[in-house]
Amino acid sequence: MRNMLHGIVAVLFLSMALLSGQESDKLVRLESLDVSDNVYLLRGGGTNILAFIAEDGVVLIDTLGAGWGQATRRALDNLTSLPVTTIVNTHAHTGHSGGNGEFPLVTEIIAHEKTKARMREMSAFQDENVRLLPTKTFEEKLTLLEGFDRIELHYFGPAHTDGDILVVFPEKGIAYLGDLFGRMSLPRIDRDLGGSGLAYPLVLARALDEIKYFPAFVRGPEVRTFDRVVPGHVLPPDQTPLLRWLKWDDFKRYAELVAKAVEVVREAKARGQTEDQVIDLLKDSIAAEFPSYQLDAVGAFAEIVSLEIAEQ
Repeated sequence: MRNMLHGIVAVLFLSMALLSGQESDKLVRLESLDVSDNVYLLRGGGTNILAFIAEDGVVLIDTLGAGWGQATRRALDNLTSLPVTTIVNTHAHTGHSGGNGEFPLVTEIIAHEKTKARMREMSAFQDENVRLLPTKTFEEKLTLLEGFDRIELHYFGPAHTDGDILVVFPEKGIAYLGDLFGRMSLPRIDRDLGGSGLAYPLVLARALDEIKYFPAFVRGPEVRTFDRVVPGHVLPPDQTPLLRWLKWDDFKRYAELVAKAVEVVREAKARGQTEDQVIDLLKDSIAAEFPSYQLDAVGAFAEIVSLEIAEQ
């Protein structure tokens, strides 16, 4: 029984959809975050979202992009016949919100107020698609459901965009970080949607400080603390039980990476070094201190932080 509780339930679903007149395979993989609970990881197209099976409907934390609704629904059908009734959009990018209209029984779409404002300006939400915009917004914190099923939505400031939120299941020890912690690399920052490299480490530090109050809770034979995080685009290795996947300490380490990267860029720009020199210094620093992180986003990150410093 102990092994079962710490195991992973994984089912592979393949659905066929017609996109732009061409047949396209959509593959959604559904995995249990804990077989004793009702929160599930769905991943497709390199993106992670969550599904929570409530008493009267499914709460989706993000919706993947347009065209993924059928595959997501077929995956959910193996768990429940309940409709998706609530969607939470963690930020405005259509890879996380483009499927809003593919769940016809949704009664509420929730996002930060700045995310709704950004979505309102995007082509994907114009004309008849205005109905796909969030129907409920908040400023700093919003709580959904009660008791063991409580879901908390937190906003800490501009980072990846200016409306990213962190979704916490406090009694289950799970946090969905979305693109605040998207990949095992420096973050992608969308300046057009209000993102900020200089503000990024402040946002992560605030999140770490304010999401530290969760009590220990009993699960099976163990007393566990709040510890599991789900990033936006880091895929779990195959055959790896999700209970051993990314933890709260990994989020802390990521915050250290971002803070160090901003510090390196600040110091290099203060010395008058060129953009190429800044990038080289940043790569060397990450390789030496954070060897498990990739270097693919270093150039874009350094450019944005340098630009923000120049604008101060």
